[in-house]
Amino acid sequence: MSIDPQALWYINGRWVHPNAATIPITDVAVLRGYSLFESLRTYNRHPFHLREHLERLYRSAEHIELVLPFSRDEITDIVQQVIERNTYQHASLRILITGGQSTDGIIPDGLPTLSVLITPLGERDMERFARGVHLITTHLHREMPEAKTTSYISAIRALKEAARHDATDALFVNEHGHVLEGTRSNFFIFLDDLLITPRTGILLGVTRQVVLELARSHFKVEERPILLEELSEADEAFITGSSREITPVVRIDDRIIGTGQPGPRTYELEQRFIDMVERGDF
Repeated sequence: MSIDPQALWYINGRWVHPNAATIPITDVAVLRGYSLFESLRTYNRHPFHLREHLERLYRSAEHIELVLPFSRDEITDIVQQVIERNTYQHASLRILITGGQSTDGIIPDGLPTLSVLITPLGERDMERFARGVHLITTHLHREMPEAKTTSYISAIRALKEAARHDATDALFVNEHGHVLEGTRSNFFIFLDDLLITPRTGILLGVTRQVVLELARSHFKVEERPILLEELSEADEAFITGSSREITPVVRIDDRIIGTGQPGPRTYELEQRFIDMVERGDF
């Protein structure tokens, strides 16, 4: 995924190319990190579960006490315009809301700024699914994980740590030894035919919920903490996210998951997910 300099982005009422996209340096997003966002994707120019993403956006705003002067219908219309003004068949969309300008450098006294960014995506990478990925665990943690804010210091540090271990991502583990989520993904394991994923202390992903709905007719599902020691017992593991869809995990730290290859249950869920997308059932 790379930025197309010819893309058209919406920045607070203006249509600009990425290189001309700016916000004031006095915005509290810049000064204090007070902002939130949503990331979603399109398939064949149709946004994936836009309504659910907007519901989470407004929940995040409530969590950080940011009053949004935009209605859901207004944001929906802008998102659709962004898709229409660009030519990408598949794309990643980012809805970014910054806190607004501040005269004292901390409390915003201007209105929030709404931006919608679009980036082209390629076709599904089935090689990535066939290989699976290597993750590490970290005891770093995110502040207010239930709100999708732009405060990503812990995530960036965790990703740098993962890169040092030649891993794709890192899983946050709390002080109780509970494995929570990836830096930009939700985490699942299979113990035989039991699918387990955390529900608390995480950002509740939209793709996560879709996968749970696909799984419930075929597997027993539990939403509960995953203990660190359970990773050694897992038959299969995977992560989910808007752009990653369902990605198998074959190694965590020095633990080989299952056979060290993507497993049949994860493959079944991936096929059900692909079928849903191809039907346009979203």
